[in-house]
Amino acid sequence: MDESLLPPRREPRVRPWRAVAVVFVPAAGLAAGSGLSRAFDPVQGDFLVRWLAWSSLSGLLIGLSWGLLLRRPMVWTVYGAIAPCATAALVLACIEAAQPAREWLADRREASCSNSGLKLCSAREFDAACARKDRAALGAPVQSWCAGETCTQRWTYRGPFRPDTFSGRTMLLCSVTSDAGGKGARSSIISIPDSPK
Repeated sequence: MDESLLPPRREPRVRPWRAVAVVFVPAAGLAAGSGLSRAFDPVQGDFLVRWLAWSSLSGLLIGLSWGLLLRRPMVWTVYGAIAPCATAALVLACIEAAQPAREWLADRREASCSNSGLKLCSAREFDAACARKDRAALGAPVQSWCAGETCTQRWTYRGPFRPDTFSGRTMLLCSVTSDAGGKGARSSIISIPDSPK
């Protein structure tokens, strides 16, 4: 039989297992470290260090598994132990490098808020007004009710927020409780998740 009449042989497709492993090992290590840290670590203490330790241990085991599959166990084991910490350090370095831009954006948001005529344009101002129980600065309450001799009024603050204070989906809630005559007032402020408007 003439082999020239046969269809050409297919070359075996090379699978990019090494490239997959380069991405998968640190991602799986960090994810496993999060789960192990939540399961076995107490709430108190330095969470970041323990999370990175769990992630490195997980990455070591995952890297060893990939190394056995790729027939280079030592290289992938070392990579698995180092990659989660290196990835976390890279992310933190990017966040730190972006800090001036984030501060600039926060300044612009606060300036825009001030130009719009609002009295409170920062979380610090809202916190201070709540602590002083300054109803004039806080404006009209979003909730107000009285039960017997006690009245409670609530105000909310949805931003703008400075970097490293609260996330964009946070709302501050100020509660001022006083007697019916407005005396004996006490205040408290908490952060709660903000629902979409």
